[in-house]
Amino acid sequence: MREARSIVSPEPSTAGALALAVREGRDGALERLVRGHQDELFAYAAGMLRDEADAQEVVQDAFLRAHDALVRRYDDERCRALRLRPWLFRIVRNLALNRIRSRRAGVERLPESDGWHAPALAVPPASDAALDAEDARRALERALASLGREAREIVTLRFTLDLSYAEIAGMLGVTEAAARGKVFRALERLRRRLPAEEVSDAV
Repeated sequence: MREARSIVSPEPSTAGALALAVREGRDGALERLVRGHQDELFAYAAGMLRDEADAQEVVQDAFLRAHDALVRRYDDERCRALRLRPWLFRIVRNLALNRIRSRRAGVERLPESDGWHAPALAVPPASDAALDAEDARRALERALASLGREAREIVTLRFTLDLSYAEIAGMLGVTEAAARGKVFRALERLRRRLPAEEVSDAV
């Protein structure tokens, strides 16, 4: 199982500059793009697909497509104005949805056991308090797994990956108010599956 690692993304003020650097083929630019976003994109794809191998393939494909778009289709002005983080998430989302649709059974595969979890939710136990937190985390994972894909996706974006409402709106192509509404409804569905104190402790 891939362990969660701290997620470090380029600051918004430098996102356009990084996109432009990738377009211009500057040394290390593509590597910075990948390193800055690969873990959070993997966590998101794994949450959608519930399969780590599929998630890795989707993220790799997303970076290839992003690179191709920046180099071949985007001009300098568009690169400078690009909201890089939600743009990358949107590419991953589209590829993950395509992967879900293409699965032979036509439905999302369920995890074979309770071992599946969102990577960023991993909390190693070290004390009684940590064990309590681990129990809450496992309960949260089970509740997340029981949600529909869209609700699980929204909860992961907002509370696991810490995307802002503006970033969620950008990647989903909706208004910020609509994004807030989606988050609220998804969280309400999650709360109905857990005692209130477990939701507040675990999210």
